[in-house]
Amino acid sequence: MAIDRAHVGYALPAFTVAVTPERIAKFRAAIGETGGDVRVAPPTFMKMVEGEHNSSRRILDTLAVDLRRVLHAEQQFDYVGPILAGDQLDVVRSVSDIYERKNGLMEFIVIESTISHAERGLLGRSRQVVLVRNPKPAVAA
Repeated sequence: MAIDRAHVGYALPAFTVAVTPERIAKFRAAIGETGGDVRVAPPTFMKMVEGEHNSSRRILDTLAVDLRRVLHAEQQFDYVGPILAGDQLDVVRSVSDIYERKNGLMEFIVIESTISHAERGLLGRSRQVVLVRNPKPAVAA
């Protein structure tokens, strides 16, 4: 089933993520980093921040995407400033494009996110591409 292109421009309500030393330490452990300064988050921590509050799933639910057909196809980050313990981050996520390939068998959803701090401004952007694999249409006998 084709994803309605009217969803291009859809944005989740902005949300806030609290960054704590414990969250940074837990993330470091999950990616195999031992020790290190828990006052500064690794760059890939942005992936955890953008996915907070089940935001990716909420977007896919809004687009009526069957999660059994989803693959995370691509991820890109632009790092502008460090994420620090104690930060309250503002996150905005929106659907910037929906397109298809192979006569609709593959649809792609582009989700863009901005991560900002009230005083330090923009800290990063991300661009995520989600692939939705659609079933082949039934062939008439």
